[in-house]
Amino acid sequence: MANVLIETTRRRSLAKRALPRDGSAVKQTAPQDMGQQLADQPDSDQAIIGRVLAGNRDAFRTLISRYSDPLYRHALCMTGSPDVAEDILQMSFIKAYQHLAEVRGRFDAWVFRIVANGCKDWLKNIRRTHLSYDEDDQPSGYATPDEELDRTELKSDLDRALAALPASLREAFVMKHVEGRSYEEMADLLGTTVGALKMRVHRAREALQVLLEEKYA
Repeated sequence: MANVLIETTRRRSLAKRALPRDGSAVKQTAPQDMGQQLADQPDSDQAIIGRVLAGNRDAFRTLISRYSDPLYRHALCMTGSPDVAEDILQMSFIKAYQHLAEVRGRFDAWVFRIVANGCKDWLKNIRRTHLSYDEDDQPSGYATPDEELDRTELKSDLDRALAALPASLREAFVMKHVEGRSYEEMADLLGTTVGALKMRVHRAREALQVLLEEKYA
């Protein structure tokens, strides 16, 4: 099963489904009978989990394909390393598979917390001076050598400042300002309150301002 997870997570670009950033798919409400109908649909998360627990291990691939893209993006924003993000995603799906019977409520929120905790654990053990990027992440378009140097220096300073934030503040800032999530969606995924997340984002902004103002004020 681990080999299946490794192969699938390395093919994130082929995933056919991903969570919408605006959270529209998880915020809509329906009458109780309609909710039961949705849960009974053959491609719903609950139905897929049921098939996996009944012995159809291959059905877990559908959940990986459905959620690997947004989870990978979050891990990449949190760690700054494609390799580390890949490792965290892989281990998170393995853990999710091993503990699938423990899912209560929405699978997407449950597996997101596994990935988020993996990122926090990594950040606790690693103090980085800069983030690494793939070539595809580099700015496109023409720039003079001086402009390119200034841009690289600014990005490096921003990376160092963001990496210096406590994990909880970095997580909230990334989810709000990098991933573009609403506070309501963030609260749903992290299992906390909107007020607490607004405070974390505010504290993250203040900390970044302090870290950068000496050079860019």
